Amino acid sequence: MACDTDAQCVVVHPPFRWQRGYAEGFVEGVAQRQERWGIPIAVENMFPWRTGASAMQAYLPGPDPREFPYSDVTFDVSHAATAGEDALDMVRDLGDRVRHVHLGDSFGSFKDEHLVPGRGDQRCQEVLEHLVATGFGGVVSLEVGTRKMKPPEREEALAESLAFARRHLGQHDLPGALPA
Repeated sequence: MACDTDAQCVVVHPPFRWQRGYAEGFVEGVAQRQERWGIPIAVENMFPWRTGASAMQAYLPGPDPREFPYSDVTFDVSHAATAGEDALDMVRDLGDRVRHVHLGDSFGSFKDEHLVPGRGDQRCQEVLEHLVATGFGGVVSLEVGTRKMKPPEREEALAESLAFARRHLGQHDLPGALPA
């Protein structure tokens, strides 16, 4: 389907550890399929599952794509925070392997928060500015949790998120852009 629609990339999560068949050879399988189809398969950074003081490694071969030779990665700011990682350091470490970005903020709680960018304590602005400075040519998708919001609040949160992204990606002059 990705080939038929001329997709820029396919985003995948690493397998859950109980998906043993899928997890076996996952790294090699991603590389083989990417070569075969000619479309980047961007493995997303995830996080350990935590409850109080304990953590469970839910993903195989692991949640941090820096530890594996994936040629393409989806970088999720909120997932980095949930993993206890500094988002800016992580996106710098990933370098030109970043093909796709999920932009959302977080306070780094054990829950994957996906807050409006700028409403948490992650360095969302600096992450976007880094992407611009390094010539990032991929896609930045807003990934903001609005499930518990009422429609007017949801619309405001999404408009704020879009304005934040455009402002820090230097795209505030685009046609139809919301004011900064």
